[in-house]
Amino acid sequence: MVRNPKGMRDILPPETFKWRRLEILLSKAALLYGYGEIRTPILEFSELFRKGLGDESDVALKEMYEFEDKNGDVLSLRPEGTAPVARAVIQHHLYDTPVLRLFYTGPMFRRERPQAGRYRQFHQFGIEAFGVSEPYMDIEVLLIVKRIFSLLNLPLTIHINSLGCDECRPIYMEQLRNFVLSAIPEDEEIERFKKNPLKLFDSKRPEHAEIKAEAPKISEYLCPACKDHYAHVIRAAKLFGVPIVEDPQLARGFDYYTRTVFEGYVGEFNLAVVGGGRYDHLVSFYGGPDVPGIGFAIGLERLITSLEEVPIIDPEPKKTYFLATTGEDMIEPAFQLAEKLRDHGIGIIMDLRQGKLQKQLKLANKAEVRYVLILGEEEQRNHVITLRDMVTGEQRIVAQEAVLDE
Repeated sequence: MVRNPKGMRDILPPETFKWRRLEILLSKAALLYGYGEIRTPILEFSELFRKGLGDESDVALKEMYEFEDKNGDVLSLRPEGTAPVARAVIQHHLYDTPVLRLFYTGPMFRRERPQAGRYRQFHQFGIEAFGVSEPYMDIEVLLIVKRIFSLLNLPLTIHINSLGCDECRPIYMEQLRNFVLSAIPEDEEIERFKKNPLKLFDSKRPEHAEIKAEAPKISEYLCPACKDHYAHVIRAAKLFGVPIVEDPQLARGFDYYTRTVFEGYVGEFNLAVVGGGRYDHLVSFYGGPDVPGIGFAIGLERLITSLEEVPIIDPEPKKTYFLATTGEDMIEPAFQLAEKLRDHGIGIIMDLRQGKLQKQLKLANKAEVRYVLILGEEEQRNHVITLRDMVTGEQRIVAQEAVLDE
């Protein structure tokens, strides 16, 4: 009798209707923020993952489906989505777009032990944003996560931390390594912890719980730039109602993360369903330009198990505007207006580098958005907004609420 391989399963009706609705909802959330879909191959050269994820990661060492083809090339079924997207950004010179927003949905493969909600072929939805190092890009990403789980009516808690940068993290890593060697010198995992002491925080062994609690915290070693970035993210996340909990033990599993990292949990069993963070040097690490990046991935199998039903929503935004700002203090009011418009199904794209208006309009042209909303101090004070037609150059003042009816 024929059957499917262990850890891989068929998804059958009526469950597939639930999957289709979920995929539409996820892509709609990304489209509301100006993200475009990317589809990368299931097969990639193994070196892409071994180099990017780190040879000490469980994925690179044990879990990849890896084989040599007839040409002698060593290939892998993709175990995650960020490295292939970074490869595509370099190969197709997508970094020529100064602010690049992408999303994907598809199957991933890891040869781990099958268990409830975990399969060897599993599916992820993810977003990746490139070109913006400012902390408001982190906030946009967190707001997308918040919106997705609000649409699904699932309570979410996001644990967040900073892993520092190339300047401050090595100092912390050395201190953490020395602590681990003195605290558990004879531990069976000591060689693993020596190579990457952050792996201590991934340990689920009960005897490591007290060690983790006593370990030095990276927040005490952050350089001024990283400390300021993290403080800005935390303050703005709270301002915009993102359900965050600061977690000094959160490290994430892959080597490419820098600064902000986060994981999202739902339900009474605290099920981890989303994880992500910054990877500001991944593109340059692969041989591309030094382009900052940030993103997240959601495990769809785990998410599906938490859902009784998925709401039916329109697959695309009603319309999409580019929202530009004038004045240094307008970014937060612009975020608030953008979220209000997205609540009504209107897509909003923003240039979070906070440059001059002309620079923002140039990006609007690249994004091929016809209508730009311009918000300055005077507009905000009078509860109006300037609506600019990028084709004709015409501008007019409208009430902010009137944008919903345009």
